[in-house]
Amino acid sequence: MPVPPAAPAALVAPIAAPIAAPIAAPAPRSAEARFDLSVNNAPAAQVFLQLGVNTAYNILVSPDLAGTVTLSLKQTTVPEALETLRELHGYDFRMASGNRVFVYPNTVQTRLYKINYLPGRRVGASDLRVSSSSIAQPGSSGGGAASTGSTGSGGSGTRGQDTSSVRMTSDTDFWREVNDALQNMVGKEPGRAVTLNPGAGVIVVRATPAELRQVADYLRAIQLTIERQVMLEAKIVEVGLSKGSETGVNWTAFRGINSGNVKSGAIGMAPGVSLTNTGSLKDNNITVNAGVSAVTEKLGKGFYGLAFQSANFAALLSFLETQGDVKVLSSPRIATLNNQKAVLKVGSDELFVTGITTTQTSTGSSTTSSPTLTLQPFFSGISLDVTPQIDENGTVMLHVHPAISQVAEKEKVIDLGELGSYRLPLASSSINETDSIVRVQDGQIVAIGGLMRQSNNADRSGVPGLSAVPGVGGLFRYQSTSETKQELIILIKPTVIGEDGQGWPSVELGAAKFNGAP
Repeated sequence: MPVPPAAPAALVAPIAAPIAAPIAAPAPRSAEARFDLSVNNAPAAQVFLQLGVNTAYNILVSPDLAGTVTLSLKQTTVPEALETLRELHGYDFRMASGNRVFVYPNTVQTRLYKINYLPGRRVGASDLRVSSSSIAQPGSSGGGAASTGSTGSGGSGTRGQDTSSVRMTSDTDFWREVNDALQNMVGKEPGRAVTLNPGAGVIVVRATPAELRQVADYLRAIQLTIERQVMLEAKIVEVGLSKGSETGVNWTAFRGINSGNVKSGAIGMAPGVSLTNTGSLKDNNITVNAGVSAVTEKLGKGFYGLAFQSANFAALLSFLETQGDVKVLSSPRIATLNNQKAVLKVGSDELFVTGITTTQTSTGSSTTSSPTLTLQPFFSGISLDVTPQIDENGTVMLHVHPAISQVAEKEKVIDLGELGSYRLPLASSSINETDSIVRVQDGQIVAIGGLMRQSNNADRSGVPGLSAVPGVGGLFRYQSTSETKQELIILIKPTVIGEDGQGWPSVELGAAKFNGAP
């Protein structure tokens, strides 16, 4: 239809413009062709070559391939047939670019694997003791993963006859354990061999194709496990209990603030209830394991364990402020790998006299005695060691051992008779520590409490001058004694770290053939 001459030029361009043709959708990718395969005692090489007829695959058979095959498959594909032949008869294959398929005989082959882990051996231990004589410090040292444990309580420690103790040790030699496992998997048949280079992170295995597949699965599972990582955030808080909370923090009141993204779960027991080793109690995310005994009669408000889901510590710290004066003693933050102990220590070491011996020296008719002092360092400050174990669902099991120790100098006069008297700076140690194992979800905060101590404060005041007058000074001065209680609360939040901060990393072990193999 012609355009009238009077039509505006602005209308002509849109009318005369060509209409773009719609973009064609990409053709769907053709599915694998399916066929029936039935052979009886046929040469294996001919069977594999026949699989490539009228298909898109180029089957390349090794000249050393031998043996016969009996097989019957219906409505199968080339990849499915290759997998079946590998599982039943042991013939290995490798997919390559250009639709090439390399087929190898069921003989001993060599594979190279790469696994990333530090060389060396890591040893660690964590101790908690309750004894009856001499002075002790909280036991903790850096090292490998822990595997078993129990719970303990805080108080003053001593070194002597133990009345109660918890000790967790670990001796991890990763490369030796991997070598032992691979040797057991491959066996000692002729031609088998396992070679490890821990410095380069390289493992060379010579075995049959079936055994090599088991080795690859084993190393893949190990790599996935050791690469899991967790960020541990902790807050060690001291609560000066106010009136009405002298029996400890009332965790039941925390249920009243559950709202929004803050959710808590707890186990509550009325006073007088006793947990024995008859089973376990579970409520939400809190578990009291069998074998743990707890009597709540002396707690007044009952015993409560606490775990809650929250983005930060602000909700719980605000709650603790309702129970008394809150003082954050330490806020450590550290990342560690799966099953690896993380140790933090903030404080100072001081030397104290822990023993004295005498040495007598004879020179002619005279004898001289001289004392020998034994000095030992004592730690004052905060220490925390945590060992995480992360499963495939992101659940974290934590071995937690926090300790707060205060060592003060106490001078004591020791009379050694004719050797004289000595004033020795001895150590007076006060320790609050606990050792426990908890299970928590990713991002969930766990609160560990119940470590209480009591202090007495004396306050003396008076009228200057008159309060020091003998006889009547007591009328012009005032002295009072106050008693305060503090409870130590440990808050721990594990956050699982994956690739890009989310999920688990996708790990594929590279396996390359060499020594003449394609």
